[in-house]
Amino acid sequence: MDNEELIEALLNCANGEEPAILQANQNLIDARLVQTMLDYATNLAIRNYTEASDRLIKIVVFNLLVTLRNANFESQEFSKAINCYEQLLTICQERSYQQIEMMLLYYIRLFYRYTNEYAKAIESSKRLLVIAQSFKNRSLEAETLFDLGIDYQGLRNLDKARNHYEQSLAIAEQIDGEAGKKLLVDILNTLGQSHNPPYSWDLGKAIDICTRSLGIALEIGYRHGEAVALTCIGKAHYWAPGQGRNFPEAIRRYEQAKVIFQETGNLQGELDALEHLQDSYNYTSNYAKAIECNNKLLTIAKNLNNRLLEAKALFDLGRSYDGLGHLQKEKAKNYYSQSLAIAKTIIDSNYACWLQVRSLQGLGSYYTVKGYLAEAEKNYQESLNIAQNTGEEQGQANARQALAEIYYYQGNLDRAWEYNERSLTLKERLGDQIGKGGSIGFGGGIYLAQGKYTEALNEFKQSLGIMREVRNYSGEASTLTDIGVALLYLGQIEEAERNLREGIKLWESVRGKLEDRDDFKVSIFEQQAKTYQLLQAALIDQEKPLAALEIAERGRARALVELLSKDLEGQLAEKREITSPTLQQIQQIAKEQNSTLVEYSILWSRTLLIWVIKPTGEIAFRLVDLKPLLQEFNKSLEDLVAIARQCIGVRGTRFVDSDGKDSDNEIVQGNNKQLQQLYQILIEPIADLLPKDADERVIFIPQNSLFLVPFPALQDTSGKYLIQQHTILTAPSIQVLERTRRHQQRVQEVGFQDVLVVGNPIMPLFKSHQLIPLPGAEREARQIAPLLNTEAFIGDEATKVAIIERMPTAGIIHLATHGLLNDADELNVPGAIALAPSGTDDGWLTATEIMNLKMLKAELVVLSACNTGQGRLTGDGVIGLSRSFISRGVPSVIASLWSVPDAPTASFMVEFYQNLQRGDNKAQALRQAMLTIKEKHPNPLNWAAFTLIGEASQSIFQKAA
Repeated sequence: MDNEELIEALLNCANGEEPAILQANQNLIDARLVQTMLDYATNLAIRNYTEASDRLIKIVVFNLLVTLRNANFESQEFSKAINCYEQLLTICQERSYQQIEMMLLYYIRLFYRYTNEYAKAIESSKRLLVIAQSFKNRSLEAETLFDLGIDYQGLRNLDKARNHYEQSLAIAEQIDGEAGKKLLVDILNTLGQSHNPPYSWDLGKAIDICTRSLGIALEIGYRHGEAVALTCIGKAHYWAPGQGRNFPEAIRRYEQAKVIFQETGNLQGELDALEHLQDSYNYTSNYAKAIECNNKLLTIAKNLNNRLLEAKALFDLGRSYDGLGHLQKEKAKNYYSQSLAIAKTIIDSNYACWLQVRSLQGLGSYYTVKGYLAEAEKNYQESLNIAQNTGEEQGQANARQALAEIYYYQGNLDRAWEYNERSLTLKERLGDQIGKGGSIGFGGGIYLAQGKYTEALNEFKQSLGIMREVRNYSGEASTLTDIGVALLYLGQIEEAERNLREGIKLWESVRGKLEDRDDFKVSIFEQQAKTYQLLQAALIDQEKPLAALEIAERGRARALVELLSKDLEGQLAEKREITSPTLQQIQQIAKEQNSTLVEYSILWSRTLLIWVIKPTGEIAFRLVDLKPLLQEFNKSLEDLVAIARQCIGVRGTRFVDSDGKDSDNEIVQGNNKQLQQLYQILIEPIADLLPKDADERVIFIPQNSLFLVPFPALQDTSGKYLIQQHTILTAPSIQVLERTRRHQQRVQEVGFQDVLVVGNPIMPLFKSHQLIPLPGAEREARQIAPLLNTEAFIGDEATKVAIIERMPTAGIIHLATHGLLNDADELNVPGAIALAPSGTDDGWLTATEIMNLKMLKAELVVLSACNTGQGRLTGDGVIGLSRSFISRGVPSVIASLWSVPDAPTASFMVEFYQNLQRGDNKAQALRQAMLTIKEKHPNPLNWAAFTLIGEASQSIFQKAA
């Protein structure tokens, strides 16, 4: 059907059938159809077919134009529609169709407002007002005065806008019934909004007016009006200056509004509430909630096929992930890139340009963190060019600030200062308080680099005042850290300590807002670690090593502790704050473990702090100045660890030889010096404090690269290995030991139920290639299974589905297969175990999937696969496979620090389980296995890789008996 056929059908149909005909021909409805129908009606009138002409005009006004108005047409379509309306208006005036004329003026005004032509909208409203007054239609008069106020507000003429609102309000208050009260609510809400930014800053008045409208809306059950009032009140609390700014109240109001908009099906209102919520959550460093809101916005945008909204949601997701720190930067970059790609496809849109500017700056931030300063500068400069071309000053201010940071990192402090000052000037004019605080703080950083510590301190204090005023908690904590640095340089140690403690308290409040997102908590801690290190330094300077121990412990494995606490205590742990251990509690943990605890803390690769806590509660402290040692070796501590691993044959994450061939040689002559150098740094300063009895346990709590140290293989000057002198375990923190001990008690109460042994599954594909089989792992599993009174899962029996099904009831879990680590970086938690694929399952059991299991009952998990003790090094310890099992309540995990040759591993594990059967505890059994295999395969590559994380406890088999 074409346009003329549609018109004939409309003219000849029965009254009331017009909407159905138009609905069936939606593809024809556009501004051209309106013009065609208008021309048709005019021709009919000329030919004296007045009745047909009138009918067609009414169809256009009451059916077609309403449909067109409600459709999502581009602005040019609305411009065409307005022309049609104006022509219709002329016809209606000529024929004295005043009722239709009023409707046309009503729509014309809305169309002009949609296209931001407020002056023309006002002209139409004034004409409508005259008609309404002539008809003494008080409701229409009030509505028209109200609309005049809206359009004057669009022109930023607030005096005239509010004058018309007041006139409208006076009439609406005289109109009886629900309709009058609804109009009253709408007027009050809009009047209240006029006192909010960006129009005005009379926020108290906005709250008072909208509180009144909220009361009326609740009284009559006007849900839309209630939600709009809540949004207005939320904005006023959000923008309130100084101590009046109330983010919790703003968020509470936005959340209430969102629920109402969702219940009433008001999608635009829901979008508005979600946008305000994500912004508020971001500013208050509640990134988990911000991400939740932005994911909803992204879903809605995709459902609507609204590319601009999609680009904005992607940008805001990038911003939230950016706030979570370095470990989430890759995700942030991906979201920024997607946002930028979409924004570049949208032409003639200032908002799309706005998004380009922000997304480019987000990408610049990513490249800055990665150290690619040239690429970062390129992105920042492009964002500045776009912002200048569009006259967008906030974007210019942000770009100049970012470029100042690039020049700072390049050592060009004069240029950094120049760009920072230009950014600050813009931010002050724009009223960007958070940005202003950041620029002032950056200026303090430049003074700090120049050695002007007093000037730096003054800038930081000014920045702190602003951050507190706007309730930006992350900015406040970061600035307190900067103040701490300046005070340390000025020798005001006690004052530095006070500020750093306050900063830590704020950082911990930020982490507390991340709910149960373990990956978020781990990531955000990385950008907070500097504060904990500085506070330790301040305490050591004041000769308070025991207080520094409390801070060192407070600054590690917090996310894992919270996971373990939640599983032990359920809802109770969620409601109460999980505090770090006091000195007395640390001493109690050492006593309960009946072990000597050794905790390391590295301060900026220059100083090593070591605490030794004996089972008696005695605590000793040693400070190692790394600078002369590292100068002697001409290597950083991280380099020494890497070289020590290499010297025994460790090659990244690859097997040196899957059959163990050529792996029995001694360490190449002279290369054992790296193991001795590490011993000199890590063990020699505390050797006199360690137990003399080799059966007494020593639990090392490493930090950063020290998690990769092969402690058993460290050698003293006589060539004796550390494992020959001590029984060794490791743990990510002292407090984790307290939690694993409680999980040990939990699984002991359950009792020995089942044993799960896996060896050499049919290997899954990796990068389109099947992994090589591990015949040694199969021999290992077949030899171990009878010792544990079970049958091994071998080959195609060892499917991922079957293994996951058996895990919840197993008291011991032994997995002899390939492990994946570095190639699993795209996972939330890196690491995966190779199992047999089946059906649509690829066979890879990831660390993330393990963390999503219910609590396990296993007392021991042995990961007899390569690199299972490795992972992402963070302030929360090693994030990988071993941590995933510990987080599921497994008190003891044995994992490998490198790829051990296949054959020696099989012998090692048989020795380990035979030692357990003889009554050794887990730590003793592991040590004796190392000593036995060392005699057969002297290279530490073959025996020093495995580490026991967590509990030693009594023998499993004694308990089972």
